[in-house]
Amino acid sequence: RASCQAQAITAPLLDKLLATTDNTERGIRDRALMLIAYDTLCRRSELVSLQIQDIKTVENSGAEHTTILLHRSKTDQEATGRWLHLSERAQTALKQWLEVVKETEGPLFRGVTNNHKITGKLCPGQVNRIYKKTARNAQLDENLIERISGHSCRVGAAQDLVNSGASLPIIMSKGRWSKTD
Repeated sequence: RASCQAQAITAPLLDKLLATTDNTERGIRDRALMLIAYDTLCRRSELVSLQIQDIKTVENSGAEHTTILLHRSKTDQEATGRWLHLSERAQTALKQWLEVVKETEGPLFRGVTNNHKITGKLCPGQVNRIYKKTARNAQLDENLIERISGHSCRVGAAQDLVNSGASLPIIMSKGRWSKTD
């Protein structure tokens, strides 16, 4: 099957999707998931592998800075790990999600049942479904929704970096790409 580029969830589209999230357990999780995916350029498998115990928040000059350790990625098979930095907006969403989860270790992103129970870790395919459901809630065109995938935040963040003038080496480093193609 031929692969095609995922629909980019760039900053303006991300804002539209975030506007549809509410303060239910699912809404809080989905907001944190999308913001962390965008900030870290994580692949969907990397997102669901993130662990609560690997979150570090430090205060520096009166401001909090949060990082998450990504233990292994497609381009880091030896699992040397990489610290991923979060924006203030993603930090806030993460804090809200951690208050819902009420755990200090284990998978960061978990399922939420219809009766608001927090379950085990998400599988990579669920990331795709969460993005598409949020896009439908935002009443986006169905043709656009069909092209959204679990990598859409990654693609959109990379495109936003290009548009902001970031160099290729910076984009490759941030997205953990090993090849320019």
